[in-house]
Amino acid sequence: MSRRPVVITSVVVAVVVLAVVVVALLDDAFDPDPHAGRMPVGLILARAAPAVAPFEGLSEVHASIGYERCLRLVVADSEAERVAGLRDHAADLGPYDGMLFEFPAPSSAAFTMSGVTDPLDIAFFDQDGARNSTHAMKPCPAKAENQCPVYRADGQYAYAVETKPGQLPSGPITACAPS
Repeated sequence: MSRRPVVITSVVVAVVVLAVVVVALLDDAFDPDPHAGRMPVGLILARAAPAVAPFEGLSEVHASIGYERCLRLVVADSEAERVAGLRDHAADLGPYDGMLFEFPAPSSAAFTMSGVTDPLDIAFFDQDGARNSTHAMKPCPAKAENQCPVYRADGQYAYAVETKPGQLPSGPITACAPS
């Protein structure tokens, strides 16, 4: 019996293993934050920086939704900021892709578009960043506030993200390295 097939198989396996190791090493070497995608949303918020116009006084973060691209999001983390949301800003988000709403505990609060003049998309996420549900929200004139539809998550959530229509990627929310 020839040992040649065993030697050839061993060489092929060794080359494949070596290629996998090299790719993993190169990926870690060129990724400034190789573990960012596994970072809990709470730690993303801990890295918040001051926001710029038109959201002075708030903070901002970079987050990936569905691993598609890094979004620059202004953060609403107080009751007053969450209530104000993107009212008076939906038409002009400045350099931001949207707003991240942070809740201090799991929430079932509904969102409304009362006083918002432009449509928005919203996604709800649990504490670990998994997507709960998504809605396309329609503007509702301020004069019809009590007639505005409400938008609810399919269950309790810890975070919500609003963006302009069609700008909300699908998938979970994770950390990303801003470009």
